[in-house]
Formats: sequence, C-alpha cells, structure tokens
Amino acid sequence: MSTPLFTASRRLLRPPFRELLRQIFRRFPPSAGYVLVCLGTGLAGLLALYALAIVFALCLVGTGFLLLPTALRALRRFAEFHRRQVSRQLRVGVATHYRLPEDGAPPGAPPSLRDPAVRKDLVWLLAHSVPGTLTCVAALIACGRAVNWLSAPVWWRLAPRERGSIIMITVDSWPKAIGAMAVGVGYAVAAAAVLSLLARLHALGSRRLLTARARVPLAQRVKHLSVTRAEALDAHDAELRRIERDLHDGAQAGIVAVSLRLGLIRRALKNRPEQVPEMVEATQQLTQQALDSLRQLVRGIYPPVLIDRGLVDAVRALAALSAVPTRIDIDERAAPLRAPAAVEAAAYFVISETMTNIAKHSGADSALVWLRITERGISLRVEDNGRGGASEHAGSGIMGVRRRVAAFDGSTELTSPPGGPTVLRVEIPCGS
Repeated sequence: MSTPLFTASRRLLRPPFRELLRQIFRRFPPSAGYVLVCLGTGLAGLLALYALAIVFALCLVGTGFLLLPTALRALRRFAEFHRRQVSRQLRVGVATHYRLPEDGAPPGAPPSLRDPAVRKDLVWLLAHSVPGTLTCVAALIACGRAVNWLSAPVWWRLAPRERGSIIMITVDSWPKAIGAMAVGVGYAVAAAAVLSLLARLHALGSRRLLTARARVPLAQRVKHLSVTRAEALDAHDAELRRIERDLHDGAQAGIVAVSLRLGLIRRALKNRPEQVPEMVEATQQLTQQALDSLRQLVRGIYPPVLIDRGLVDAVRALAALSAVPTRIDIDERAAPLRAPAAVEAAAYFVISETMTNIAKHSGADSALVWLRITERGISLRVEDNGRGGASEHAGSGIMGVRRRVAAFDGSTELTSPPGGPTVLRVEIPCGS
C-alpha cells in the first residue's frame, strides 16, 4: 500500500513535472550568475551614486563641471556593461539611442545631461543600486535558506549541543534531520524557481530603463542623415574605382595575356606545331589565373558564403581563418534569422575589417566576436586583448567601418584605452 509521500513523489515524476523541473534547473545557473553580478554592480552603484552626488554638489560652486564629463562617461560605460548582462540574460539586444555629437564635436565627445538617454541611465542607476540590490539579496537569501534545509543532517551532527531549528522544525534527532533535508529538496526547487523569476523580472526592468527612445532634433537628424548618405555615396564611388582598378590590373591583364598567347598558338600551328601542346598548357594556366582573379574580386564585392550559408556561418568561417585565435558568441536560435542582404554584407565586412586590424595592429593573442541577430537589426561586438590605443585617425580602418555603418543609420562605438582591451560595438538596424 502506497503512502501519501510516495504518491506525491510519483506525481512529481510525471512528464509535465519532469519537464518543469528540467526547465527550472536549466535556467538556474545563468540566473544565479546574473544575480551575483547584479549584486556586485548594485553595491558598486551605491558608490557611484555617492560619487555623482559629490560631483553634482561641486557643480554648485563651479568645480564640479570639470569632473562631470568624466563622471557621465563612466556612467555610460557602467550602463553599457549592464546592458550586455541584460542582453545575455534575456537573449535579446538592448538598443541604445544616445544623442548624436554636436556640430564640431569629436567622435569621442563625452555625453551630456541634455541627452534623454543619459538621464535614463541616471534613473536606472538609482533603481538598480537600491531596490535592485535588495531584490538580488532576497533571491540569494532564499537560496541560502534552501541550503540550510538541505544541510540539516550535516550541521546538526557537527553541532549537536545547540540543537538548531529551521523555521518551525526543531532538529534534535536524526529522523527530524532527514525530514528537514527532504523538505529542503522542495524548498530548493521553489528557491531556484523564485531566483530565476526574480532574475528575469530584474532584467526586464533594467531593459526598460536602459532602452531609451531616440529623441533627436529634426534638423540635427536630417543633417546627420545627409552627411551619412553623402559618405555612403563617396564610399560607393571609391568601391567602384577599386573594382575598376582591380579589373584593369588583374583580370583584364590576364585576359589580354591569354589573347596574346592564342595569337602565338595560331602562328605556331603553321611554323612550329611541336610546341603547340606546351603553349596550350601555359595558356590554360593563364586562363585559370584570370578566373581566380575574377573569383577573388567577386568575393570582395559580396562573399558567396553570405548567399549560401548566411551571416552566422560566414562569421564562423572568418573566425576559423583568422590569424588570431578567435572565440565566437552567437545565439544559436538566431542562426535561421536572415537580415536584409545589404545589412548582412555590412556586418560581415565590419567584422572582417576589424579582425584584419586586430591581426595587423593590436598584438593580441585572442579575440572575441559577439553577434546577435533580431528582427530589429544586428548587434555585434569585436574585442581583443591587445595593446589598445586604437584611433580612428591612425589609418586603422575604423573610420571606414563607421562610415559603412552610418550608411544604414547605425551606431559605432570604439573603446581602446592604452594597454587594452580594444572593444568595437556596432548596431545596424534592419529598417533603415
């Protein structure tokens, strides 16, 4: 005859409950990691709030304005770090819409409090540092209580004189300790579910606060689009000239050589027929070289791997052929998604150009390519552990990358302090 406990255990082992338990414990490790990171950043956020309060107070006497750009730049990097954590937790991109630099401002100009996105970062910092930290602490306390229940036989045996208690159960014997551990199994399942739920709610709230709507003045927006379209046309003209030059110097020269060889073969048929086979073989080699040159040129215009296999596999191929060992972080669920061909080509060439720069200039021994594809667009990040100090004006090709992305109304952000690491972040929308 089965006991009620045995009957309940059998019900929990039925397929629907097994699948639910599997989902809970599958999500627990990343959720626990996210909560721990958020706890650390929340405590750091409290210090950041204290520092910002001092800076704002110093602004009343004028000296704080010297520190404000640095403080806002640090706030933006802090928010960007948490955006990456939220994106990893939710497996979706977190769009950023910081205001465009003012006329005449350098590309790395510090953010301004007039930017709505910066003000939302301040609101996020306040929410993340106080209630967000308390939420993470509550989730960790729930997990700690579960560990307390599960370890009842251990700590009761190690400290028998104290006869500890857990909530309503006083552990003073082995049967009660085993019973507490059995209850702890259910408590652990509930704690894992609560932690995963709190982590998701925290990430959703952070995403809402960190996603700022683009509110750019119309005149500035039109001017920016005019500049980016003009730069796109200039880049297109330069690309056409490059193709023309490559055709003239490569394929055309090879075809002319084949034509001359055919003329020599025609004469040799009359005067020296014994040399014709050797000349035909040499002409065939020239023809193959001309075809290889044409194929290389076509790959430079639009890589065939993008047509055949898509951006995800194309990026994997780039990483496999890279001179620097490169790790890729791609959401496997995004593999079937296909962005417009022009957007995929832009993202491919951005990654290709950046990896070439890493191999030539960075001195790095490892690199990372982070890629996310959604219906809204493509988000990517390329970073290396090299010497850093990359500049857009040092002939590194970053300016070309920025112009290519700007043609799609995308955004490019380069971070490369001396000593490294160098991080390039790119957002390319699909609806431009």
